[in-house]
Amino acid sequence: MRIVYGVQSTGKGHLSRLLGLLPLFRRDGHELFILVTGRWDPPQYFLDAISGVPYRRFQGLPMVADGTGGISKRGTVKAFATRWPGLFNSFGKAHRLISAFDPDLIVSDFDPLTGSPFVAPGVFKVGIGNYFTPARADVDHPTGLWRDRFNVRVVDKLVTSGLDVRFGCHFYPLDDACLPPILRPETLAIVPEDRGHLLVYHAFPGLLGPVVAYAERHPSTPVIVYGHRARARGLPNNVRFELDPNRFLGDLAGCGAFVGTAGFQSIVEAFYFGKKLVVQPIEGHYEQKWNAIEVEKRNMGRWCHDDLEAALDQTFNQALHAELVPWYQSGAERHYEQILRAVPR
Repeated sequence: MRIVYGVQSTGKGHLSRLLGLLPLFRRDGHELFILVTGRWDPPQYFLDAISGVPYRRFQGLPMVADGTGGISKRGTVKAFATRWPGLFNSFGKAHRLISAFDPDLIVSDFDPLTGSPFVAPGVFKVGIGNYFTPARADVDHPTGLWRDRFNVRVVDKLVTSGLDVRFGCHFYPLDDACLPPILRPETLAIVPEDRGHLLVYHAFPGLLGPVVAYAERHPSTPVIVYGHRARARGLPNNVRFELDPNRFLGDLAGCGAFVGTAGFQSIVEAFYFGKKLVVQPIEGHYEQKWNAIEVEKRNMGRWCHDDLEAALDQTFNQALHAELVPWYQSGAERHYEQILRAVPR
């Protein structure tokens, strides 16, 4: 089968899902063409993994930080307005590329090009991703976040309205319709250990306050921070900013505890490795708030409001870990089966 796979690169979790499915596509001889859309270029480990597969890179729609740990709604709307002409130009380029490839199927992971009704409208499209789960009407939705939820639904319509079928996943099995997460082969191959460091992963300087306070109180604990493009000034000596994304998975598998925004894939990988989990959801980001609430509801970790010390004072849920690990390990194969089963014969 000839398959176009469209993936959003702004979050590394989308790229990880593709790497989890890639061996299965290759195993069964499918011919792939990959479209990567997003603000940042994919990391080298991703490019190495897809070597030999044709791919094209497009700019995506940006989210603008407010400088305090959240999303600037005004700045993001302004950036959207600025980028729309370029996005429509990308629609045309992507449509011509896909038409020339003549695929039997398009798989879209929150990619605004392949998920659009303007691009290859005659090709059957399957959408996958964690964002479909909190968008369901039959799951519990927290009160007081209606504005953030509305914004997410608008963005969802912009980037997924051309899909024929959607498959949602979650880090906890809500029901039979909920698929497991997809882990990439490198994650499944690593044997985790505890080297004693704290691993932090987010790109918002406004979220560093509790991390810095913790580092100052625990000068003998190494704190490794990923996601920032440069080291901030005035930090304690035990805080190290790591700029090489190729080292992240090894540092995650070796940490004593993980702190990050409430992004889906980092929650999954940290819990899979058996790590204490603390989340700092991005302000104004409905899915991350929903994830943070779910993490606490399922007793998988804690939401850090201000005091990281208190949030790390937790006991890892070994019983739930033993229950979920086999489900996580089945994620790629179950997604793959559902994707192929959905294609009209």
